[in-house]
Amino acid sequence: MKIALWAIGEIAMNERERRELCDQVVGQFNLSHTATYRDACRRVGEVMSERLGARVELRFMPMRNTHLSGATARLANGTYVVYCAKSPSWYHRLGILLHELAHLLLGHQPTALGPGEGLRHFAPHLPSKMVRLVAGRTTHTRDEEREAEEFADELIERLTERQNLVEAVTPTEARPHVMRIAEGLGPVPKKR
Repeated sequence: MKIALWAIGEIAMNERERRELCDQVVGQFNLSHTATYRDACRRVGEVMSERLGARVELRFMPMRNTHLSGATARLANGTYVVYCAKSPSWYHRLGILLHELAHLLLGHQPTALGPGEGLRHFAPHLPSKMVRLVAGRTTHTRDEEREAEEFADELIERLTERQNLVEAVTPTEARPHVMRIAEGLGPVPKKR
């Protein structure tokens, strides 16, 4: 029998321990049966806050012309800010946020964003102190990125398997042909 060991920070975790951590985190989400991907995204921030014992803010923003889709930074006041690509798909956003959560759970240090990587373009709204803080962080190794991606995949699989999560589309966001079909199937909430 072959036992897989996952090197996490300076801790080795076997497959059973990794599965138990995944179970624990998925249980911590405690989503209702009517939860959407958007609700799950909000809950990622709350779970991170509970795990860190600190305030966590989620910020969805366009991330054009950068190789990043997400990053986590810690402010001088102890607040964590998780930046996530403003994708039209909440499922995609959930995957990015779970990847950031996975880095935390696996004990990885935050990703570095050097000035040469377009940090000002990535987050032009950041104050200069924050730019220096973010730019001074260490970079993830390929193994850490792979570990975080694999663990995030496990989390999203378990969350979507356990819940019946769906994309939340409000009537004003739906395309006209989708609205015509929806109206034929049942009552649609009125526009405000």
